[in-house]
Amino acid sequence: MPIAHAMWIHGNSVRIEYPDRMEGDTRRGGAYYKMMGSRLSKNWFHAAIPTALIVEGRRLRLHSVMLRFRTRGAAVTKVHVYDGENQIASHEGLSLSSTDWHFERFEVPDPKPEIFWGVGISFEGEYDRSRERRIDISAAGADFL
Repeated sequence: MPIAHAMWIHGNSVRIEYPDRMEGDTRRGGAYYKMMGSRLSKNWFHAAIPTALIVEGRRLRLHSVMLRFRTRGAAVTKVHVYDGENQIASHEGLSLSSTDWHFERFEVPDPKPEIFWGVGISFEGEYDRSRERRIDISAAGADFL
């Protein structure tokens, strides 16, 4: 089934769960959100995706979510996907890092769930002991069937 609808947010909309684990953060205008973590720390980041629940009289199903990011001294280690408070996908044991802008898609398991409350993407970042420890995110999105 082809993608019927796609929704994205700019990286500047991402929220940090534990600000006390950060050494700083900077919103870079229209470019990206720079999140600098404390040495050997982990943190969760959250992206609320605008969600059209019903299009042309039909409730949408979530196909996948995407992140566009780059890292230095850090990696994305987990991605969780929610419909409201209900977790509908979990991607664990990741070690995604790239010094160049990287696009990663995360599938939602079959059967693709109908969406009732709104899509949220939560991803865990793990920071190492290097001098520069950051995750830059430029965008997050979701594709719907």
